[in-house]
Amino acid sequence: MTLFEWLAAVCGELDWHVMRAHDMLDDTRWSDMFEQGLTPAQAAQAARRDRLA
Repeated sequence: MTLFEWLAAVCGELDWHVMRAHDMLDDTRWSDMFEQGLTPAQAAQAARRDRLA
């Protein structure tokens, strides 16, 4: 899975429009979570916890 596909899946977990994934590319917090091996569900949970979502 590419970073963009992963971001699109995170958007789905957060009930965001998939096109928002493009905006998420600029925020290194998302790519860091991707590189750490978090699943999209885990990343969405972290985003809610850290108030990114």
